Amino acid sequence: MKICPVCHTENEEDALYCKKCAHPLLEEEKIKDKNKQSKEKVKKQKKVKTKTKYKTKVQKEKAPKDKQKSSFFSKFLVFILLLIVIALAGALGVFIYHYYQENNIEVPNVVGYSYEEATAILSEAKLSYQQKTELTTDEEEVGSVIKQSKRAGSKTHENAVITLTVGVLDTRVKVPDVRGLTLEEAADTLNQVGIFYQVVYEESDEDTNIVLNQSIRAGKVIDNTESITLTVSVSNNQSESSSPIVDDDSDSTTDDTNTDDEVSDKLN
Repeated sequence: MKICPVCHTENEEDALYCKKCAHPLLEEEKIKDKNKQSKEKVKKQKKVKTKTKYKTKVQKEKAPKDKQKSSFFSKFLVFILLLIVIALAGALGVFIYHYYQENNIEVPNVVGYSYEEATAILSEAKLSYQQKTELTTDEEEVGSVIKQSKRAGSKTHENAVITLTVGVLDTRVKVPDVRGLTLEEAADTLNQVGIFYQVVYEESDEDTNIVLNQSIRAGKVIDNTESITLTVSVSNNQSESSSPIVDDDSDSTTDDTNTDDEVSDKLN
C-alpha cells in the first residue's frame, strides 16, 4: 500500500496519484529511493574512511622500523660491494702490471755475435737461451750466431727462451772418382777437395802408377778427416825395381817385393 504524504490516504501499490488529493505518488518513491541511496553511500564512505584511517595508522606505526632495518641492510650491502670492487680493481691492477712487465721485454739483436757474447746480452735482458748448430761453409760464420728464433725488436715475456743457431764449419766433402787417373792426377784431385789418402801398390797389366781402385766409392759424402785408400798399379815387368810414390813434399820409391805391405799417407 502506498500512503500519500499529503493527506495520508492509503492507495494501491500501483497507483500513480493519490485517490483523494491527487498528489503524485511516483515522485515520492523516487525521492525515497534517492534518500536511501544517499544514506547507503554515506555509510559506505564512513566505513571506507574508518578502514583507511586504521590502515594508515598501522602503516605509520610500522614504517619507521622497516625503514631503519632496510636502510641499515642496504648500507651494509653497499659497503660489502664497494670492498669487493676495490679488491677486484687492485687484483686487476697487479695482474696488468705484471703482464706488462713480463711482456714488455724487447728482444735484442744478437746475430753476428759469438755465442758467448750473445748469451751475455740475452742474460742481461732477462731472457733465456738454447743453442742449435747449423753447418756452414763460410768460415766467418763459424762459432757465431747466424739465426735467432725471435726477431730483434719484438716484445716477449721475461725468461722467454731464445734459440740461437750457431754456425759450425761443414767439413763434409764429396768423394771424386779418381779411378783410371795417374797417381799424380789423383793426388791433385784429392788435395783440392781436402781428402786424406793412402796408397797401396798392386801388380797389374796396366801402366805404372794408374789408380786401379779406391776404398770409398765416388759420390759419397764423407768428413774431410776420413782417409781414402788408393790402389795403384805396378807393372809386372818392373820386378825388383822401384816405383814412384807421390808425396806433397818429396818423392819416394818402393821395391816391387814390398808393394803389398807398404802404405804411404798423404795429407792435404
